[in-house]
Amino acid sequence: MSQITAKENRLRTGQTVLIRSAFPSDAQEFLRMVHSMLEEGEFMIRAPEEHTMSVEQAREWIGNQKMRARNVVIVVEADGRLIGFLNFSQDTRRRLCHQGEFGMSVDKAWRKYGVGKAMLEALIEWGEREPLLEKLRLEVFATNVGAIHLYTLLGFKEEGRLMKQVKMDDGRFIDLVLMRKFLKKETTRHSNVLPSTK
Repeated sequence: MSQITAKENRLRTGQTVLIRSAFPSDAQEFLRMVHSMLEEGEFMIRAPEEHTMSVEQAREWIGNQKMRARNVVIVVEADGRLIGFLNFSQDTRRRLCHQGEFGMSVDKAWRKYGVGKAMLEALIEWGEREPLLEKLRLEVFATNVGAIHLYTLLGFKEEGRLMKQVKMDDGRFIDLVLMRKFLKKETTRHSNVLPSTK
């Protein structure tokens, strides 16, 4: 079972919040927050009507994530309500299981107060203790300047871009920025040699 150690964190506002692993009992609050993020829509790929998960399905999903050895769902709680969540999934294929991908969201009213930073630090701390995990990766809208700044601040580097990967309802195209962070010093040979095309 994979989970982080719960701890309190003081935000820039002076308010104390709880950072912890998600529990199946968080399902309703989790869905409330997901719907809020999708309605905002600015940096989300999925449209609100495309999210059809029920409370029971959310409860089952959170429970399944907790049972997977190298997956983790982190939430931030303030006054009994969820104000942020982060979902990390490690690849299960043998040649890719040293890395995994995450996504995170923070309630609009709580941004710029350190909620996202606290979740990321909790993920990095957890990942550094996982013996098989060496790399964290993510995709972020190129227009999400605040998120990119936060990731960079915590040591993530840009690896590339998926050009015009997202097409918004108003016709705008947005690139997705691929970012990564290595958790452990490189101990094995790294090869970036491309095969010959001759």
